[in-house]
Amino acid sequence: NLPEVAWKQSPFLAQSPAFISMCSDDPNNLPEVNKVKGVAIAVLVFGVISCLGFLVPGEWWGGLGGVLAVIGASVLLCCTGSGASASAGSHIGAGVLIASAAIVHAVAVIVYIVFWANVVNAVNDNCDDGVYSNPDDPNNQDEVDCDALSGVASAFIGVLIWPIIVIDIATFCVELICAIFSFQAAQAVRAQALPTTAGVPVAKPV
Repeated sequence: NLPEVAWKQSPFLAQSPAFISMCSDDPNNLPEVNKVKGVAIAVLVFGVISCLGFLVPGEWWGGLGGVLAVIGASVLLCCTGSGASASAGSHIGAGVLIASAAIVHAVAVIVYIVFWANVVNAVNDNCDDGVYSNPDDPNNQDEVDCDALSGVASAFIGVLIWPIIVIDIATFCVELICAIFSFQAAQAVRAQALPTTAGVPVAKPV
């Protein structure tokens, strides 16, 4: 297995706690913590890609969701601790960020679809109003094929915006799963930190 050989032969990677914690299960962690870290990698990748939403003129929702997702995933991967030092608060904070990113991406999908529809409708309205006809000869408006023009506008905008919509839908799904796993990991970390009586966790005395 070439990747495994390369990993073993690289002193930096083999001794890097960050690499080990990101790319493999840490035996010192709770299963819930390892699970959410694995999903966080996917959130980080999709979050970076969804930042393409900043390219949509005036519609920055997808990009904002991407930034929130990247920050939340980075917290899970780098700042939640491991083993006995695992932090429930960090998991909750990351979960809130990623849940917020999921909400923003859901809004972004709706906004982008409305944006696409509005552009097509604007082309149709302008065509019907004779905006694209020769102002010196209003009678040549019939020469403009409004259906064809609308189809071209729809296809052009669609090529640009529908890939972003698909990415945002996929990102929303991954973020929703990751947020749920983050809160589950926080609950597991808190339960582990409580003292036990006959195997039942009890609250610490104040």
